[in-house]
Amino acid sequence: MIPQEDLIEGKTARAWMLELPAEEKEAIQEQIAVFREEKKKLDMEIAKWDSRGNDIIMLAKQMCIIMMEMTDFTRGRGPLKTTKDVINAAKRISEIGTKLNELCQKIADECPDSRSKTDLVAYLGRIILCCHQLNITSKVKADIQNIEGELVVSGLDSATSLIQAAKNLMNAVVYAVKASYVASTKYKGRQRAIVHWRMKPPPKKALVKMEDPQAEKARVRKGTQADRVEPIRALSEFDSY
Repeated sequence: MIPQEDLIEGKTARAWMLELPAEEKEAIQEQIAVFREEKKKLDMEIAKWDSRGNDIIMLAKQMCIIMMEMTDFTRGRGPLKTTKDVINAAKRISEIGTKLNELCQKIADECPDSRSKTDLVAYLGRIILCCHQLNITSKVKADIQNIEGELVVSGLDSATSLIQAAKNLMNAVVYAVKASYVASTKYKGRQRAIVHWRMKPPPKKALVKMEDPQAEKARVRKGTQADRVEPIRALSEFDSY
């Protein structure tokens, strides 16, 4: 049950996002499309690695899921219903971002290559900044005004700000994951790895292509029907000799 104080005119903030004017919905959808392109990059990077023994990949996955929920909210969808839900989601991302930052910082501290270390530290700085930006923009909600007895809903600015912040954070995480891997390859001798970078094995493929039993039966029936000769036709052919 949603507390009354979290409702706006009897509706959740998510429900009001569905009431936005068509042109605002279209503008939000355009921003979502840009966000999804950034998400594809993160998905491709994460998909390369086995998450077992690699907390960086695990944390990046968690951040990606929550960011998707936040952007779904701007379209009136997803599990987040109120502005408070979105604010709490942003807090969770900040907490995960802090863990990711601490882990990657350990890799940077152990990295003997100055350039790789500098790159990684720079991307970690971006993650901290983007998490802060996301916290600020998480107070997204539809602006509802009563004009001459009619409720007028608007929420484009706050929605697009949230999506932009999520996109920026997604981009920073992509580069941080890449830079963490590069820095990890610079360890020397018996230096203990902070995380284990193992390429995910490709999906297994059958050595022999299995035939669909139903398709095989249909092919047999078809062949049988094609070879069948009517008795009258066979007799007429015999008489012609």
